[in-house]
Amino acid sequence: MIRRQTVLVLLFLVLSSCDSAQKQDDFVESASAPASGFVRTDNQGAILDDDKDDWRTSPIYGGKVRFDPPYPNPATIDFVTIPVTVLEFNSVQGGLSLRGRDASGTLRTLDDIIDATDPGAYIFRFSPALLAKSGLVRLFVFDRLGELVSYGDLMIQ
Repeated sequence: MIRRQTVLVLLFLVLSSCDSAQKQDDFVESASAPASGFVRTDNQGAILDDDKDDWRTSPIYGGKVRFDPPYPNPATIDFVTIPVTVLEFNSVQGGLSLRGRDASGTLRTLDDIIDATDPGAYIFRFSPALLAKSGLVRLFVFDRLGELVSYGDLMIQ
């Protein structure tokens, strides 16, 4: 009887982890699509026009990390800020990295949050000039293991 219950529990855990992996794969596939739409914000971060697809948190980090949209968006050559809130202790191992594709298509690191293990507010801050182009660009946030945590679009003018 105990052996059968153990097998059922293990089977449930394996099946639920497969579902989580599939959800993460679907999230990564969505992030791979071309940039489309963006959350319009002012210089203080107030949302003027929302895009529900941008700055969602990946399934494996759901409830652990939250992203607010970049501001200002659209951006000029000045600095852009992306607020990040870590909600759980030790939920982000090794920090977070913000990346975007430059004019040649190379994925460049724009900023890092090296120590984000404690709950609290953090920010990414970077100059869109690092991307050396104008138009709509997709930004990605990865953990130190290379797992996608969030993504969203920035309009550079």
